[in-house]
Amino acid sequence: MILITGATGKVGREATAQLVEQGREVRALSRTPEEAGLPGDVEVVAGSPADPGSLDRAFKDVSAALVVLSGDVAAQAAGVAAAAREAGLERIVLLSSASVEHPVPHGIADEHRAAEEAILGSGAAWTFLRPGPFHANTSWWTRTVRERGAVRCWIGNNPGAPVDEYDIASAAVAALTEDGHDGRSYLLTGPETLTSQDQARMLGDVLGRELDFSVAPPEEVVEVFAGITGDRAAAKTNVAALHSPQVPWARPTTSVRDLTGREPRPYRDWAAANTALFTQEGSGT
Repeated sequence: MILITGATGKVGREATAQLVEQGREVRALSRTPEEAGLPGDVEVVAGSPADPGSLDRAFKDVSAALVVLSGDVAAQAAGVAAAAREAGLERIVLLSSASVEHPVPHGIADEHRAAEEAILGSGAAWTFLRPGPFHANTSWWTRTVRERGAVRCWIGNNPGAPVDEYDIASAAVAALTEDGHDGRSYLLTGPETLTSQDQARMLGDVLGRELDFSVAPPEEVVEVFAGITGDRAAAKTNVAALHSPQVPWARPTTSVRDLTGREPRPYRDWAAANTALFTQEGSGT
C-alpha cells in the first residue's frame, strides 16, 4: 500500500492517477474525503499532515508514502516522521523545494530544510524531490489575461527552467516504485530556460493574442505577501530570493529524465493544454 498526502493537489492527484494505472494499491489522505474526486479504487481516508491524530491511521499497513505538505511544512514533516517511525514505514518520498539549494537565505528555504531534516529522522529510506517553479504557477495570471490581456509578474524576469507538475508526479512515482533512488535528492526542472516574459509570449501565441507584460517591483510584492502572511520580514527575504538571478533552477537539470526515462514537458505544451484557464469561458484558478 502506498500513501499519498496532498492527494487532491496538482502533483498528488496526478501521482495517484499514475499509481492506479500501474495497478498499485493507493491510500489518499484528504481533509474532505467526500470531495476528493479520486478514482474509485483509491482508499480515501480523512485527515492531513497538520492533524497528527489522523496519521497513525493513515500509515497503518503502508509500505511507502509520497509526502506533499502545505502550510507549516516543518511542523507537519515532524508529525509525519513520527508516525512513519511508529509504523515502521519503509520508504518516504518528500516533495520538498528547490529553494533549499538557494544561496540567498529566506524563509521558504528554511522551512523546507527543516522538513527534510525531520524526514531524515523517520527511520525510512528517503528521497527528496526539489522542484523549481511549476508551469502551473502562471495560472496566477488568469484574471489579468482575461480582463486586460496583460501579465503582471511578481517573481522578476530572471531566466529559469520551470517544471510541469505532470513530470514532478512521474518522478515521484518512479522514486516510490523503483530501486536506486533511496538517499538521493533531485533538483527537478523543465527542459528549457525561460524568463517570465518568454512564458507570457508563449502563452499569448497559444491564445492567439499579444499580452502586455510587466514586472511588479519588489516593494509592491512585499506588500502583497506581507498582507497575506502578516510577516513582513519573511516577505522581504522571500521576495529577494525570488528576484535573485542566482536561483538554483536557472538551468535545466537531467533529473526528470534520470527518474522517468523521458524528457520533461515544455511550457508551451502546458499552456496549450490549459487555454481554458485564460479565456472568458474558462473556470480559472
